[in-house]
Amino acid sequence: MEPSRTSPAPSSNGAPSRPDLRVVTRPGDGLGFRLAGVAVEEVPGGEEAARFRRLLGDATLGVLAVENEVLRAVPEAILRRAAARGLPVLLPFALPRRFGEAGRGQAYVAALIRRAIGYHIKLAEARR
Repeated sequence: MEPSRTSPAPSSNGAPSRPDLRVVTRPGDGLGFRLAGVAVEEVPGGEEAARFRRLLGDATLGVLAVENEVLRAVPEAILRRAAARGLPVLLPFALPRRFGEAGRGQAYVAALIRRAIGYHIKLAEARR
């Protein structure tokens, strides 16, 4: 059986492999993700379209976490194609740009959770 875009390719031992996670940032912003063991693609300005075409063609990717600044520069046609395929799932996120700045992606994450479980939850910072 040949692997498809919606099912993971078998690993070397024949068992289905887990889809990969990749993070896409601007150059210099991926260090924390690398330290956590995540594969990072650092995309300089002007290379977004070509890089995204290559990434979206990678059958091993299950989730592509993309920093908002990079995602805004990807042509809409490429994003529509990605949404129609279903995999990889695009997960936008925002990096804090100043010390102590709260994450700017809370509303988006709350909407994803509500859509997935059918219930609205409030995301709040832990109080100390």
